[in-house]
Amino acid sequence: MKRSKHKSNLTLVWFFFVCISVVLPVSSKEKTKKEFSFDQAIQFALKNNKQVAIAKYEIEFSKADRITAGLRPNPFLNIVADVLPFNPNSKQFDPNRNQYGVSLGFVYETENKREERINVANKKLKMEELIFLESLRKTSLGTGNLFIATLAARERYLLAEENYKNLVNIVEINKIRFKKEDISKLELLRSEVAQDQYAVAKVSAQVDYLKLKNELIVVLGLNPADIDIVLSGNLDSLKLFPLIDSEKLLKLATLGRPDYLALVNAEDVALANFKLQKANAVPNVNILFDSLVQQNQYMYGMSVNMELPVFSRNQGEIAKSQSTRDQAALFREELYLNLAKEMAITEEELKVRFEALEQMRQISLLKSQQAVKIVELAYKGGGSTLLEFLDTTRSYNETRLKYIDALVEYERALLNLKYIAGFDYEQS
Repeated sequence: MKRSKHKSNLTLVWFFFVCISVVLPVSSKEKTKKEFSFDQAIQFALKNNKQVAIAKYEIEFSKADRITAGLRPNPFLNIVADVLPFNPNSKQFDPNRNQYGVSLGFVYETENKREERINVANKKLKMEELIFLESLRKTSLGTGNLFIATLAARERYLLAEENYKNLVNIVEINKIRFKKEDISKLELLRSEVAQDQYAVAKVSAQVDYLKLKNELIVVLGLNPADIDIVLSGNLDSLKLFPLIDSEKLLKLATLGRPDYLALVNAEDVALANFKLQKANAVPNVNILFDSLVQQNQYMYGMSVNMELPVFSRNQGEIAKSQSTRDQAALFREELYLNLAKEMAITEEELKVRFEALEQMRQISLLKSQQAVKIVELAYKGGGSTLLEFLDTTRSYNETRLKYIDALVEYERALLNLKYIAGFDYEQS
């Protein structure tokens, strides 16, 4: 019995030793810190985001399709052995009956089909390049929105941490005041309960901040297990009101937005495909050169064959390419109308949100900050109750959180305006 107990103790010690040896190297590993500003994060994501790298392969696929489009049809070889001896010793065998030959031929493509295929492939390659640029724009928008959300989460966490520190200070003061019998035990307990509540709020805000920061790290194409990022700036530093010229921005959008240019290019693709389908309506010509041995005589010849376009003249594909072109033109017109609508809405939204921000900053936020300072000094001096202090602090927190939310919405509207007009960047 003692032996088995001793054996189990050794096993337990060995188990803890293995756990410590595995966990310690992991826990002692320090992450590399990288600092990013708003613009730096967007540019870094454009170069390192995995979805961007994946989207870039579509261009390589189109380049491969262009190679395929330029290939000519392979020549073909035909070997004929119509009459060969099965049993040469047979009395019925007649060597003059042997017939065999070879034919070499190739396909002659009519109506410049190869050139038309290459033209279509080039137009599609340009389309994929524009689609890739559009994926860069979407990555820019997504990274920017996530950066703003992470900054906001950090602001909420700092606010929660500030509230918690203030409550810790209040509790320490109340402990001294309780010993001096200046306050009751109930007053001390209430302040301690409030401290615990703010501690929970602080942890919750910290978790939200860490989640968004790790999500941003992945969007930047980095590994959260190895890298920690530091965001420079804050929401207030991003806040500004742009001078908006709707007509100029709309013109820039039609000249520079990849999705709009892609729809323009889609019409070119449809036109090139229409020409290709018209060319495909004309049959190709198969040309063969023959060499034949028949009854010990060598003969040479040439033959030509082609389909007769009596029933099928590629009518369906021709009609489809015409409809595709008309559809692309309508898509482009619809996008233009949506651009004008989004530009007008975003312009008005920015004005309203900026005015609301200025009002909150100069009136609501300033007054609530002053109220907190006054009631905090009054409470520490015994001129106010704990409930008044907590109620004033709660009102300030609500105002501050609303101000953070308003900043986030304003910054997102600014970013959306830039997205509507088109981002300026070089293709990596």
